[in-house]
Amino acid sequence: MENKERKSFQRELMMALLKMDCQGLVAKLVLDFVLLTTAVEVASRWRELAEKLARVSRQQMDAYEAPHRDKNGLLDNESMWKPAYDFLLTWAAHVGDSYRDVIQELHLGLDRMRNPITKRWKHLTGTLILVNCLDSLRGAAFCPTGYGDFAV
Repeated sequence: MENKERKSFQRELMMALLKMDCQGLVAKLVLDFVLLTTAVEVASRWRELAEKLARVSRQQMDAYEAPHRDKNGLLDNESMWKPAYDFLLTWAAHVGDSYRDVIQELHLGLDRMRNPITKRWKHLTGTLILVNCLDSLRGAAFCPTGYGDFAV
């Protein structure tokens, strides 16, 4: 699937879920997407992010990495996203139930990192705009034809 087709599919999927009045599901999918893509983006720098988001000890960081180490006790660079994702899931659960708050706090934490990825990685900013517009998008999904013709 090409990029243009993928974006069109994503837009149609989100609108269909909103039309089915599944805003909670849309929010959950968006949050899961943000946490996973952030874990992949920061990968080897996840410890720095953990320090910016929460007071995480070195022992706690080691504990996040332990299940992903090989039989020699090594964690290769390609697997670094896994402890990052484990940490982000745990951290997000402690932040609270508001997906907006989780994404906003994550964005702030990423901004506080040395050489923040948010300078070149605009996806998170766009997602933050999306989640702040979900109520409007939901309303547009239930508008009569012609009135809810918002760009997504």
